[in-house]
Amino acid sequence: MRKKCTAALILALTLLCACSSAEDSPLPAAVASPSVSEQIPDFTPPPEPEHDLSADPDLDRGQSFGEPSSPPSGARIPDRVLTSSDYAVEIYTRTTERNGCQIESREYCVSDGVTASTYRAAGLGDCCFFEQAVTAPGTIRYYSFQSDEWVCESLAEGSFSSPVVVVELDSGATYFFALPRTVVLHENGSVEYLPEEDGFLYVTQTETGFQLTIEGHGLAEGRAADALILTSPDRVLDWDVSNCAKAWVSYAKNGDMPWCYDGYYRKSPENYIPSGPNYYYCCAASYCIRGFLSRTPPCREAPALTILTLDTMALRQNSFGYWATDPGSEWLQSDYGIGPGFYDTRFNTEMLEIYLKAAHKFGGNLFEDAVDRYLAFYTQYADTNHIATENGGWLIPDYWHPDTHETPHTSLNHQVTECLALYHAAELLDREELFALADRMLLAIEDTGSQWVMPDHNLYYSIRPDGTYAAGDYPYLTYNDLLHLREYLTGSGRAGTETLTHLMEEKLQWMTANGVTGYEAS
Repeated sequence: MRKKCTAALILALTLLCACSSAEDSPLPAAVASPSVSEQIPDFTPPPEPEHDLSADPDLDRGQSFGEPSSPPSGARIPDRVLTSSDYAVEIYTRTTERNGCQIESREYCVSDGVTASTYRAAGLGDCCFFEQAVTAPGTIRYYSFQSDEWVCESLAEGSFSSPVVVVELDSGATYFFALPRTVVLHENGSVEYLPEEDGFLYVTQTETGFQLTIEGHGLAEGRAADALILTSPDRVLDWDVSNCAKAWVSYAKNGDMPWCYDGYYRKSPENYIPSGPNYYYCCAASYCIRGFLSRTPPCREAPALTILTLDTMALRQNSFGYWATDPGSEWLQSDYGIGPGFYDTRFNTEMLEIYLKAAHKFGGNLFEDAVDRYLAFYTQYADTNHIATENGGWLIPDYWHPDTHETPHTSLNHQVTECLALYHAAELLDREELFALADRMLLAIEDTGSQWVMPDHNLYYSIRPDGTYAAGDYPYLTYNDLLHLREYLTGSGRAGTETLTHLMEEKLQWMTANGVTGYEAS
C-alpha cells in the first residue's frame, strides 16, 4: 500500500495558485523520532527580571543607506500598503550602492509611529548600514554574554557588539539595532554563520552630541551581512517586562540567528544537507514571530517587528502555497525519495497558526493572501494524498515534494495539530469546508484510537500507509497537542473528546512512570 504521489497534485496546485512566488523557503528543522526527525525545542523566551549628519533637534531620525531619499515634494510613494481595521503599513523597498557594497532593504512604516527596516548587504570588506548624528543625551542598553545580563549605561563613546543594542534618547527617540551578522551562503538555502565577523554599533562623540554608526564586517564573494533596525520618535520599550529586545537575546542564547533578511534561522540538524558547525537553515515555523506577536500588546515595539517578520515569511511562500524546507534530509531521501525543498505539515501548520493569531491581534488579516494560498494548497493536498480510515476519516501524510516519491507516514502530533489549525481557520474565515476537513481528520484519530497505545502506555509516533505503527514519540509534545485539541473541542461544544482523553491518560501514565516533566497541566 505504499502508493506513489502523482503529478495530479502539482497540476491542480499550479492552476489553483497561479500567483507568482517568492523564493522557496526552508522549513523548521524538525521533528524527530529515532528515525523520524528532530525534536522541536521550546523556543519560548524566558521572562527576564547621503550623509547629512546634522541632527534633527526634535526627532533625531536616522539615515539608513538602504532607504530611499524623499523626493523634493516630501512625498514618498510606497511599493506596497498593508491595511487592517487597526493598522496601516507602508512598505518601501530599495537597493543602493555604497562604498563597494550593495544593500537591499525593506522599510515598514507602521501607523503607530514605529518604523522597522531589514537589510542585506553584499560586497567586499565592511559595510555601513546606518549613520546618524544625535544631539540629545540618553542611555544605551546591550546584553553582555560575559556577565549574562543586560547592561544600561549613559550614552557615551565606544563600540558595542551584542545581538541587540538599544539607544534611548532623553528626547524620547528610540533606536533598536539588531546588529549585522555575516554569513556564507551555501546550497539549499543554508548559511554558515561567522561569529568572528559580527557587526558593531560605533558611538563617536561630536561637538554637538554623538554619531551613531552601524557597520557589518567580513563581506566577500558568496557572503552576506544582515541587520534589522527599528526606530521611533517615542520611547517604546518597557524594560520592566519581557520586551522584544529581551526576547531577541533569548532566541540568540538558544542558538538561533534569530532573524535574517529572508526569515528566521535555526541550526541545521546533522542529517540535513548541507550541515556543519554554525550551519543554519530558514525555519518555516518562525518561533520568534510568535514571541513578538505574544507581546502585542503590551510592548509598543512588537507590532512593527511582527509585521515585518510576517511579511518576510509571506514573501518566502512558494508557488504551490507552502513554505518549503530548502535543505535536503538524509532520512527523507533514504526512506521516501524526498529531496530538498520538501513540505512539512507540522511546521507549515505552526506558521498558519501564527498568521491566524495575527489576524485577531491586528484587527483583521494583514496577510489574507498568504493564508488563502496556504489553505488552498493544504485542502488540495489532503484531498489528493489522504489515507482513508475505517469510517471515512482522513490521515494526512507528514511530508510531500513536487517530484514523485513514496508516500510517507502520518505522525499523531502532526495530525492533531493540523486538525486544530483547520478548526481555528474555519472559525476565523467562516468556511464550512474547513470544518468538514477538520472533522474528517478528527474521525481518523477516533478510528485508529487505542491502536496508538504501546504496551508500556507510551504512544506510537506514526502510522505508515500500510497500517503499521512506528515507535519514537516525543516525551511530551504529543500530549500537549492532544490537550490543546481537546480544550478546543470542549470549549466549542464539539464531539470527539473521548478518544483524545484516552490517549492523554495513557501518555500521562507513561510520562509519570518515566519522570517526564514539562508537559502542560490539563
